[in-house]
Amino acid sequence: MIRSTSSSIISLEDLPDEILLLIYRYLSSIDILYSFYGLSTRLNETISEIYCHLFLGDVSYKRFRYICSSIIPQIGYNVCSLIVSDRSIEKLSKIFLEYFDGRISLIFPKLKCLTLLEVTTDVLSSFIDNLTNLKDLIQLNIYSLNRNNIDTDGIQILLNKIFSANNSRLNTICYDHQSIPLTVIDQNNHLLYSNIKKLEIFLERLHDLHHLLTRLPQIEIFHVGLHLIELNLISLGYSFNFNELTSILNRTKNIEKLSIKIDNTDDLHLIDGNYFNSFLSSFHLKQFNYLVKYISDSSINQKEILSTWKQFSQQFDYLIDDDQNHIILYSIPIHFSYIGISTRFFTNISSINNHFHKIQSLRLYGVPHIISEIFPILTKCKKIKYLDFNGGDDDIVLKLRKETHLCKLVHLTHLLLLRSSVDIKSFQELLQSSPNLFDLNIHSKPLHSLLDQQSICHILGQQITNLYIYIIYSDHIEQITTSLSRLSSIFKCLKHLYININMNDTISESLILSIFNQLAQWPCLVSFEIFGLSEKFQESIRHWFLNNSQFNESKSFLSEYTKRRFQLRL
Repeated sequence: MIRSTSSSIISLEDLPDEILLLIYRYLSSIDILYSFYGLSTRLNETISEIYCHLFLGDVSYKRFRYICSSIIPQIGYNVCSLIVSDRSIEKLSKIFLEYFDGRISLIFPKLKCLTLLEVTTDVLSSFIDNLTNLKDLIQLNIYSLNRNNIDTDGIQILLNKIFSANNSRLNTICYDHQSIPLTVIDQNNHLLYSNIKKLEIFLERLHDLHHLLTRLPQIEIFHVGLHLIELNLISLGYSFNFNELTSILNRTKNIEKLSIKIDNTDDLHLIDGNYFNSFLSSFHLKQFNYLVKYISDSSINQKEILSTWKQFSQQFDYLIDDDQNHIILYSIPIHFSYIGISTRFFTNISSINNHFHKIQSLRLYGVPHIISEIFPILTKCKKIKYLDFNGGDDDIVLKLRKETHLCKLVHLTHLLLLRSSVDIKSFQELLQSSPNLFDLNIHSKPLHSLLDQQSICHILGQQITNLYIYIIYSDHIEQITTSLSRLSSIFKCLKHLYININMNDTISESLILSIFNQLAQWPCLVSFEIFGLSEKFQESIRHWFLNNSQFNESKSFLSEYTKRRFQLRL
């Protein structure tokens, strides 16, 4: 209810549709459904578009059960697309199946598209078993599928079930590269899936592609994780040498777009453009993206290296550290969405060009205590979503011509600040320049100092919904206890709280109790996780939680202890 200046009472229904729609824009779809559905016929109509395209995820355990039992049976007839997500809250998909097992076709008769996010293989199999006689369902999207007690034979069976789901009515299947790779092992299986016309899939072997194509006679659009036309090679914990690289590329002569990113190599051939030009001359590349970090025992002649790449149609540039023995060579502009780099490559920061504007995830090593010194780097990366300040190096001096004010980082949503101290003024400017930041990973020491700043607390309280706190044995226990006791009064919008504890059991118990006593003060909290616990807690933590918190109904939450990790779903 709203009271106007003339003392008359305005109810929610007095507001025009345009105002209601503006209010909905600030809420998640599931919060809209939970808060507004069933209040009146008019309000139901204003949110009809929400439940036509229904997203089920990132919601508390209790609310989700209410939605499944009381709301979905009334609106399921109107649902055209459905997303079920375990991304933020695990096991929501299993709860969904508890309510609708064997009834999906009755509850969602008009369903056209089903999307499953971060479910496990057993849950996916159960969903597919339920997809029968849905005359309009033609598309299935599977993103970030996780393995759960399934062997190679089981994956083969699951693959066949995916293609023949819904009585072979599906014509579009999207299976992303973050899911477990699929293997086609049964070469004697000659079943044809003529219903599939569009497929995006991640396969494990080249042979799997051949066998799969023989079973899809009507395929029209095919995106495969092997990237036969487009090849992306990124070293993750392993660096190719030039011979290994050419061995791989010799098997994919038809590629048109080639992207190669190599970290920490000492193979001189990988920074010599003459070798690359000679080898790639037999390819018909339309685009070539390259980035390599080369380490030498002696001083590097960067100009000589750069001259070897002049034969390519695109330009190349480099970054080199002050010691002149580490160089990053890259094609312009950098097309890779992620890059991890030491600030030592930016000591002459005023010379940086606009080559970094496509980077979305940036990890900076050796960030100075005064983090405003790296603001000129961030102004070159305006599209970053994930920013990681990894460690600190107070010895680094970045050469600035003048003080740089940070630009608006409207895409930045995740910030990792894993260092023992932070400059308050710089951090506040970073927060003020990141209006969409909602995920903060932070060490307990800088968190303690930040919570003493009222202006910073105000921003954190308004924006941060996901908070991950790192606590280590060297941290001062009194400061940690004080910081934790203030969390609920500052982070009022918190949905997900994660704490990583590396302490002895006695101190861990004290810190955990401090959090338990605050849980009921977070109205939006849906999950709480503690990492690093000893095996001592395995048998007793759920009972301990009931005895030391305001939660006393065992059915009002889910809890699990696995691999020194306690998970609580509210």
